[in-house]
Amino acid sequence: MARERIHPEGTDATYRVQESLKALVQQGGARKTFRLKPDANKALQQLVKLLQVNTETEAVETAIMALRDELKASKAPAVAKKQRVNAVSLRLVK
Repeated sequence: MARERIHPEGTDATYRVQESLKALVQQGGARKTFRLKPDANKALQQLVKLLQVNTETEAVETAIMALRDELKASKAPAVAKKQRVNAVSLRLVK
């Protein structure tokens, strides 16, 4: 038995993605695109398995929130400017 159609007849994948993204942003979310170095990509694959999630997105969301909660709980001291400069950074790609 086929499920009921959600989007109007004649709409394509581009339309559906745009609608999905619009809804995500309205809820306070965002779409991000990252380039990962080989080690980071391996770590991501390991996270997917360790966290027993279905998608890389779920793994990234879970890891980010867990790290945030851990940092809040530990009341991490402020990071000096020199340490921030030397810290590992992520490169966002539009």
